Amino acid sequence: MCEYGGWCGGVVGVGAGADSGGVLVRVGAVVVAGGGAGPDPTFGMSGGQSNVDHMKDDQGIPQPKLPERMSHLAYVPELAEAWEHAVKSRRQNALQLSRLLAYRGRCRAEADGGDLYSRSAADQAAVRDAAVVLGLSERTATRVLNQAQYVRESLPRVWERFCAGVVCMARLRRIADGTGAVANQPELLEILDAELAEMAGEQNPTELKHWLARRISQLDAELYEQSAAAAKQDRYVRIEHLDCGLSFVEALIPTAEAVSIQRRLRAAASAMHRPQPKDTEQDYQPASTGQEAPGAGAPEDALTDADDRTLAQREADLFSAWLRDGRNYAAPVSAKICVMVPEPTLRGQSDEPAMGADRSWMLPASEIRKLAADPNAEHQWYTAVTRKKPRQADHQILSIVSNGRFVPPRLRDALIFRDGVCQHPGCTVPAERSDFDHKVPYERDGPTSAENLWALCRRHHNMKSHGYLLPPPPSTPWPPPSRSGSSPPGRGGTYRTAA
Repeated sequence: MCEYGGWCGGVVGVGAGADSGGVLVRVGAVVVAGGGAGPDPTFGMSGGQSNVDHMKDDQGIPQPKLPERMSHLAYVPELAEAWEHAVKSRRQNALQLSRLLAYRGRCRAEADGGDLYSRSAADQAAVRDAAVVLGLSERTATRVLNQAQYVRESLPRVWERFCAGVVCMARLRRIADGTGAVANQPELLEILDAELAEMAGEQNPTELKHWLARRISQLDAELYEQSAAAAKQDRYVRIEHLDCGLSFVEALIPTAEAVSIQRRLRAAASAMHRPQPKDTEQDYQPASTGQEAPGAGAPEDALTDADDRTLAQREADLFSAWLRDGRNYAAPVSAKICVMVPEPTLRGQSDEPAMGADRSWMLPASEIRKLAADPNAEHQWYTAVTRKKPRQADHQILSIVSNGRFVPPRLRDALIFRDGVCQHPGCTVPAERSDFDHKVPYERDGPTSAENLWALCRRHHNMKSHGYLLPPPPSTPWPPPSRSGSSPPGRGGTYRTAA
């Protein structure tokens, strides 16, 4: 059973005022609104496939198989053999950890009855020995053992998959970290244990991290809101000086602000491609402003070569300059932040959090309502009809309509919301930073339509162009039909910004 609901998707505008003397971030929101039509289904794993094959090895242990999306690799001899070695290695890791946990447990048991200090010393000695065996520092070994013990006790089905070679160490540790917020919620852990046991082997660690963030916020929106409010109290900035003439800047700040900074840096750095005059104090004017570029009309030898820095280097230099002296380029910089939020959240009827278009970050309901009400933000509102994808803890966008008076690049925005990330399996590059490729090439009369376009990062786009990546069958309908074969119900409510 599937539900059609309404989500609000939004594009947040980020700008900088020329007369502010500093960085001015103006945040807006793109909202996808709608009212659900139909009951909210109970979450289940129907349709999911276990990635433990029925075949057993010579020890009688079920043999894991490649995830379905990668099953074609099993026909390549070298890759099939490498997969077998990977499974054996995972099982050896699980056996090693099991023995180390048993050793630590025995050391603790032998120290029972002693005072607190002697019990602590016994545990530390056990960890020291485990660190030697693992080849890790004692601090890292402590963390690994604690994570393994937590999963074994709180997520037994995931632990079984780990021992069977389905789940690797990196995934196990990601799951331990990602479920820490609900460690004292046994009923939620039981749900997550069942779901993760079915799909953890199909997701890479980054995908698991994003999935856990989405799923936990769905299971208990109130808990997520409380956790976000508590975490906000821990914000900080730290600077660590390295021995190579560089320093590391680390900051823990609210996601809404971080995304604004990220988008503005990317927009400004991407525009820095024109030659710049030598020995000038004039601020650089991005080409997108329509203003005359610095040095225009100057002798040719007065100009430097075009900027040959990488995008990452330009972003780092801009970030440093903005923080160092507070200067702001005279030209405003525009950037978009795409956010999806349920209409009930906007109306204050629900605390279900908002979700970034690439599905990698969430915003508490209170934060997205603040963004939506910001009078200084430039909003572009959309209405979208969605269908829940419980297995992915996501929503499938079926249709999207712009409600703005002035039409934005609607197709691109719709594709960003629909795809979220590069569509190559396992890739998590946001669609906003990807190319939109024609599945059927334009030169072969492929239409520039949603049905024929998909997001591919530059790396996978190049693979596809050279024949190493095949697009999905072009016959896939869009929007996808409902499971019953009937048309989706009409749109739900519409949310509009004030004029």
